[in-house]
Amino acid sequence: EYFASIIGYTGQISQEEYDALSEDDKKRYSLSDTVGKAGLEQTFDSVLQGTKGKTTVYVDNLGRVTDTVSRKEPEAGNDVYLTIDKNLQENTYKLLEEKVAGIVLAKLQNVLTYDPSNVSDSKNLIIPVGDAYYNLIGNSIIDTGHFVKDDAKTAEKAVYSIFQPKREEAVAAIIAQMQNKDAAAYKDLDDEMKGYMDYVCDTVLTKNTGILNSDLIDKNDDTYISWAKDEVISLYTYLNYAISKNWIDTTKLGENSYSSSEEIYQEILNYLQDYLKNDSSFDKLLYENLIKSGSVTGNQVCAILYEQGVLPMDESAYNGLLSGSIGAFSWLTGKIQNLEITPGQLALEPCSAGAVVTDPKTGKVLACVSYPGYDNNRLSNVMDTDYYVQLSTGLSRTFYNRATQEKTAPGSTYKMMSSVAGLTEGVIGGGTYLPCTGEFDKITPSPKCWIYPSAHGSLNVVGAIQHSCNDFFYEVGYRLSRNNGVYDSDTGLEKLAYYADQFGLSDKSGVEISESAPKVSDFDAIRSAIGQGTNNYSTVGLARYVTTVANSGNCYNLSLLSKATDADGNLIADYTPTLRNTVDLKQSTWDAIHQGMRKVVEDKDYYKDLTIQVAGKTGTAQENRKRANHALFVCYAPYEQPQIAIATRIAFGYASDYAAQVTKDIVKYYFKLEDESSLITGTAESTNVVQSAGD
Repeated sequence: EYFASIIGYTGQISQEEYDALSEDDKKRYSLSDTVGKAGLEQTFDSVLQGTKGKTTVYVDNLGRVTDTVSRKEPEAGNDVYLTIDKNLQENTYKLLEEKVAGIVLAKLQNVLTYDPSNVSDSKNLIIPVGDAYYNLIGNSIIDTGHFVKDDAKTAEKAVYSIFQPKREEAVAAIIAQMQNKDAAAYKDLDDEMKGYMDYVCDTVLTKNTGILNSDLIDKNDDTYISWAKDEVISLYTYLNYAISKNWIDTTKLGENSYSSSEEIYQEILNYLQDYLKNDSSFDKLLYENLIKSGSVTGNQVCAILYEQGVLPMDESAYNGLLSGSIGAFSWLTGKIQNLEITPGQLALEPCSAGAVVTDPKTGKVLACVSYPGYDNNRLSNVMDTDYYVQLSTGLSRTFYNRATQEKTAPGSTYKMMSSVAGLTEGVIGGGTYLPCTGEFDKITPSPKCWIYPSAHGSLNVVGAIQHSCNDFFYEVGYRLSRNNGVYDSDTGLEKLAYYADQFGLSDKSGVEISESAPKVSDFDAIRSAIGQGTNNYSTVGLARYVTTVANSGNCYNLSLLSKATDADGNLIADYTPTLRNTVDLKQSTWDAIHQGMRKVVEDKDYYKDLTIQVAGKTGTAQENRKRANHALFVCYAPYEQPQIAIATRIAFGYASDYAAQVTKDIVKYYFKLEDESSLITGTAESTNVVQSAGD
């Protein structure tokens, strides 16, 4: 699980993979071959593959070999060596898991349902335990298909006895709602029926079957707007209108011909009635409603974990859950604390994290961690199909590499780059002090500093990085955007994009596995200067950026690979990272950036016990006001002569301090500043230190 996101797995070549090969490669492969399916196994399959042997023989009429004409021995493939530090990779993974578990415990509350819409600050959002109970089913940790088997146990049978009539009732209610031409508008339905209507329209009819063809829908149509945005009509009205506009693909309903729109609509209802009764995703929606209404209890769900062998049987705890003498909430928090149930299994927000550690002197990647991982041994060669389906459909998206594929806004980790742009373009100097009043009033609407309604006062660039002052960088973005004395956002965006490219943020980092392309902001220079706008980067992209900062200007194409040798150990390829470009800045500019980053860390009480100096920058990226913010931290150490650079992101991790805390532990591990057994405990990490998440 520690290495699967890098190495990938192997399996028999598919017809599609074989057909995609060049004519020369087709001579080397056959449809019985084992090939790389993901990760480096896939990227370097042609390097790792050996050469087949061949024997030519004479046989008699019974097929017995009578003579061997010729024989060519098979040749072993080449060996690929990685730059990855095995122990650092494993223990970074464990540290991320412990920290994410700690955040979950800190935010988990014993309520079944929760409405986040009234929360003004996302750091105050909670995680309702109802989400955790349901996600054990939604994330396919619990196999609901086993509930109907002959060997189903007590809790499984009890839950299914509640579920079965609920499914019949729900399907009947959906069809009745959709048959009623006088049905209430969507906005007037209760939450449960809204969920059903959303599922039927968006998931079944549009996404899964294509009966409602989204490519044909006119998004500016008044009736469409009444349904999708204003919510003032029923699904009955919307679908009948869709039929009249030919937005319905009747070929997806079968071979029948239809003489009227009424016949088409009735056929849609017939189709849905059959579809929903055999739809596992709809079943999960029903289980979610049953759990959050309390009809299926947390005690029953937790007991099933014992019944299905997800956890080793503990008769005392199992019977306590069934009888109610043990509360499900306290039982669950205990299991999370001990990592017997992991964040990856719960698939809550947060449930994932990524971290990349590099050598800033060379651009080599020492660790590239994606949490949660998976057991690639269960997928290689003879695939465990059930396990693959669980991973593919699970809510925690285990195949999605959090280090190289997941992208978010960089938040305030971007401010070193904005500082470089401002200093190099001459719109500010090292001794320039800019005022922070808490609100930047040169544009409307006026963006605010994270400290608003307070203010930072007057700051230079070092202090602005240290305090992550938005007002300072709004002003930098504003000044970069002046064209003949007039504010022009495109001018500022062009300058910011130039410096983003200098730090490697405009293209992929170079690592040899699947990586998402970055997005340099093309909207709103002022907000882009604080790492918002449309900026969007992967963790490995931010790792290349902070690596360039750490070594004062050498921007490398990062690499996971060291070398390749043949079977006899002879070097056939050297994968030493190449230098992409050099960022040529005044020493005073580098000094200001490094000093600001050092002061960021000096302000963190939880870093004061380190015996080496670290320089870093926190970042908080908001994606949705109803969801927790993403937590980011980039750093390098030691401050005087950097040996490592690190980028860490905890998606929906609430506050950047959490990312900074776990990164501190990675630094401690790498430099052996604390005994491993006390640093990596196998239990959820405490999250008792949280400063402002406004950066």
